[in-house]
Amino acid sequence: MKQFTDKTKTLTIAALSALSLWAGMPATVSAETETGEREEIVVPRGGGRSAFVKFNCITCHMPDGRGGQNEGGYGADLRVTPLSEDQVVTVITEGRMQKGMPAFKGQIDPDTIRQLAKFIKDDLRLKK
Repeated sequence: MKQFTDKTKTLTIAALSALSLWAGMPATVSAETETGEREEIVVPRGGGRSAFVKFNCITCHMPDGRGGQNEGGYGADLRVTPLSEDQVVTVITEGRMQKGMPAFKGQIDPDTIRQLAKFIKDDLRLKK
């Protein structure tokens, strides 16, 4: 098997780090150890950001969470939601049909719904 050069290892680590940042997850990457054996490279999958895209939340709430007029109606601005994380979980689970928000109970598992709520409250929230 062809050995990686230092430049190749650096580029690989940089690419994996960038991918993990895009996915909203911390990078866990390692190159060769001092003994020369390579450790397993672990890139976490999933998380709130990827679920936000996968379940088409961006259709109504836009990629940055700002919401507004769109093909799905008028999506709420999640960056300034006054709801608590638990309340966001309830809204995603049960929906708000009067406001055009469908219920995702049975379509998205509870752990992923919790990740979405955490992402909305921690990552989309406008920083002061």
